[in-house]
Amino acid sequence: MSEHEEVTLVDESGAERRFALHDAFELEGASYYLVEDVTEPEQVLLLRETESGLVTVDGDEFGRVMSALEKDAVD
Repeated sequence: MSEHEEVTLVDESGAERRFALHDAFELEGASYYLVEDVTEPEQVLLLRETESGLVTVDGDEFGRVMSALEKDAVD
């Protein structure tokens, strides 16, 4: 049994996918969630909460947020 809470998210195509929630934290006023696909554990996503829902973080923002997480510089 996983020690991580499972959440179900709906992707852009309307398909439901299950993820294990590894971490939830705040950085620079934004809420972020680090999740792992339950059926494909190699797929890990960093999500940011917006007014319209969750969006996948990538590019420069991904690098900046992951660096802060690794340095334990998040709330």
